[in-house]
Amino acid sequence: MTASNPALLPDPPLFDVTDIGKKGVEGSIERFALDELELAPNARRDISADGLERLAGLLMQAGQLVPLIGHRHKAGGPVTIYEGQRRLLAAKRSHELAGTEGYEGLNPVHSLIVLLLDHEPNADEIRRIQAIANNARESLTVVDQQNQFADCWLARAGLRDEDRIAGVCADLGISAKKAHNLRRQVTLPDPIRARVAERPVADQLSATMANQLANMNEIAPQLTQAVAKRITSPELHEKAVKDLGAFVHRTVVEDEHTYAVRIDDGAMLDGHEQVQHARAHLSQESIGPLAGILGCEPDKLEKELDTLAARAKNKALKVRITGAIRDRARTGRYAFVYDRGQDFAASIWVIDPAFMIDLVREQLGEQTDGAPAIEQAYFGNAKLSEEEIRDAAAEDHKRRAAERQRQADAERSNLGLGHDIAAGLIDPTAHQLDALRKIVCHLIANHYREVIAYGAGSTNRERQQPVGDTGNYEPRHTDAILAAELKRALDEPDPLRGIAQLAARWGAAFVLNPDGVTRTKALGRERIARRLSDSLPGGVSALRGAVWEFMRPMLSPNLAQLNRDAFVLDEALESTVRLEQHRGDSDLSDVDLGDDTETGGT
Repeated sequence: MTASNPALLPDPPLFDVTDIGKKGVEGSIERFALDELELAPNARRDISADGLERLAGLLMQAGQLVPLIGHRHKAGGPVTIYEGQRRLLAAKRSHELAGTEGYEGLNPVHSLIVLLLDHEPNADEIRRIQAIANNARESLTVVDQQNQFADCWLARAGLRDEDRIAGVCADLGISAKKAHNLRRQVTLPDPIRARVAERPVADQLSATMANQLANMNEIAPQLTQAVAKRITSPELHEKAVKDLGAFVHRTVVEDEHTYAVRIDDGAMLDGHEQVQHARAHLSQESIGPLAGILGCEPDKLEKELDTLAARAKNKALKVRITGAIRDRARTGRYAFVYDRGQDFAASIWVIDPAFMIDLVREQLGEQTDGAPAIEQAYFGNAKLSEEEIRDAAAEDHKRRAAERQRQADAERSNLGLGHDIAAGLIDPTAHQLDALRKIVCHLIANHYREVIAYGAGSTNRERQQPVGDTGNYEPRHTDAILAAELKRALDEPDPLRGIAQLAARWGAAFVLNPDGVTRTKALGRERIARRLSDSLPGGVSALRGAVWEFMRPMLSPNLAQLNRDAFVLDEALESTVRLEQHRGDSDLSDVDLGDDTETGGT
C-alpha cells in the first residue's frame, strides 16, 4: 500500500466535532468591550469600506450572530482576535455611523462575544482558523440573491419605494446599488434571470446587461427574449454592453420572428410592406383594439387589412417618419427607445404592429387634394357633416397661424437674449462670479467624481482612513472625498481660486507617482486607469497642454521629470552643425590648393 503524504494527514482539530461522546468544548464564550480586543495578523488585507459600513449597520440592528475566535494570554490582559477581523472593524466603525443619515436611531456597538481558545494557537493553527472561517462562508448564488430580495421586497409592501429599498438593504446587508440591481433582475423572465452572474462566462449575463434587458422588458418582452437569446458568448456579451442599439438592430435583422421596426427621423417606409409585415405579427389580444381603430368588426379585420394594403400599394405610399411620430411612439410606449446620448438622436423601434398599421391608415387619409378627408376611419363613427369638417379645417388653420406667430416671437426673444448676455458679461458682478464658481465646480464634480477623489485621496492625509491596525492608509469613500473638496472650493473667498482648488485635485490625478498608490482598491490605480484615459485622452491636445501648464509649477522636480514625457512632445534636436556656414558663399582664395608647398629642385 502506498504511504500517505504526511502533509495531507489531519492535524489535531481545534474543536473536535467527530466524537459524539465528548460533552465539553475546548474553550469558553465571554463578552468583551471593544477596547479589550486587538487583532492578530490576518491574510485578509483588502477590506471594502462600503462592506464595513453595511456590516456595522447589521451589527447595530440585528446584533452579533457568530462569535469571534481569540485567546487571552493573561488575566486582565487584552484578547487577541484570530478570526472576526471584519466584525471587530465594523463594530469600531459603528461609533462613527450611529445617528448619521441612514443610521438614525441606532446605537453603536460597545462589546463583542468571543469564543476563547483554551491555549495560545501556533502559526499553523492560526492559518487553519482563518482559512476555515473564510472557506466556510459560501456566497449565495445570484438566483438565490434574487429570490431572497423578492421575498424581502414583498414583505415590505405598502412603504414608499425609498423607504422600501432602505428597509431591504438593512435586512439583507446590501448596498442600495445592489438592491436596485436585484429589483430590476427579478422583473426578467425566469430563463433570462437564471443566466445572471457576477462574473459571466459562456452565455451568462452580467448585472449591467441584466439591468438593460430589464428596462427593455418593461416595453418589449419579445424583443428582450430575442436579444438575450442571441448573447451566446463573452464576445457577443461585450458587444451588447458596449452598444445595445447596434446589437438590437442586428438581432432584428437576423431574427424574422421578432417584430421591431426602426423609425429614424426622416426615414421613408413602404406602406404596403409595413401593413403586410405588421399583420403577420398580430397577436390575438391586438385584434380587438385594431378592429376598433379601423372601424370594423373583429371578424372583418382580415378583409379590412387587405383593402388597406391594396390602397397603400396602388398609391405607392411612402410613410415619412417625423419627429411627432417618434414622440408619439415613445410617449405611448409603443416602441423600445435606446438613448445614445445628448449628441445623438435616440434609436426607436416600434414593437406594436397595430401602431404601424394605424400609421399607414392615417397617412393614406392625408393624401388628398388638400381638403379634409371625409371618409377617414378616425371620423367613421362620428357622423360629422361636410360643413362641420370645413369649420374644423378653418379652425386648424387659425391655430397653425397662431403657432407660427408664437414661434417668430420666441425666436426674436432668443436673439435678444444673446445681445443681453454679451452686454452683461462686460462687467460681471460678484454674485455672478460666485454663481459661475458654483456652476463650474458642480460640473467638474459631477463629471469627474472618481478622478477628483483619486487625486485628492492620494495627496491629502485628511482624505484618507487607516486600514485596520496595519499602519497603512487608503482613500476614504469617493462621496466623502468629493463632498469635502467641493466644500473647500465653494468656501474659498476668491471664486477663481475656488475653481483652481478643485481643478488642482482633478489635475493631480494625472501626475501622481503610481508607486505610491494602491492597485486594487476602489480608488486604486488599476481601477481608475480607464477613467483617467477617458477624462484626458493621450496625444496632442489643447487640454493636455493646459493641464501641464497649470500643474507644472506645483510639481516637485522628481514628479515633473516623471510626467514630462506624458505631456510634453519631443522637440526637434538641436544640431551642432553650423549649416549656415557650410551653405554660405565661398571663394577660391579660401581654399587651400597647396600652392605654398615647397617642391624639390629641378
